[in-house]
Amino acid sequence: MSREDFIAVASRLFAIYLLYITIRSTPAALQMLSQPDGMGWSALYTALLTGLLLFIGFLWFFPLTIARKLLPVMREPRSETALDSSTALSVGITLIGLWFLASAIADASYWIALLIRVAQTDAIGFEWSQEQIANMVATVVQLAFALVLVLGSSGIKRLIHRYRFGAIPDAR
Repeated sequence: MSREDFIAVASRLFAIYLLYITIRSTPAALQMLSQPDGMGWSALYTALLTGLLLFIGFLWFFPLTIARKLLPVMREPRSETALDSSTALSVGITLIGLWFLASAIADASYWIALLIRVAQTDAIGFEWSQEQIANMVATVVQLAFALVLVLGSSGIKRLIHRYRFGAIPDAR
């Protein structure tokens, strides 16, 4: 696979992720828009959702075009590299880690914004629910797990090989 192919696969995975986030957030957005004072945001939300869906479609149907635009021009000829199972496992672990990291960053931004908002207002009557505290802890654990997957993919790969085959392959 060439470097463009790797970026093309990543852009398709990113398109799937964006579609997932869009589907996941649509019910909450529709509930917000059904409120009497939320009608002013209806046109803006519709425009943003339409733009996001068009972007997702562009990522899905033209991944190689995007890959060529993102990568710098190389002076040397294209080199096709074979992707062995060890490298594929490392790439897969890292991509799963990036997926978790993107989701955890979105959740962490929500909790940080809520913490800042509570600190700015007079929160005399505010009380954290058990579910909110559990969700904050889950977000921290997800961030840690994502960082371990992204930054420690070679160690995880060796661990998988050790448990699966009983031996550690050469460190690459």
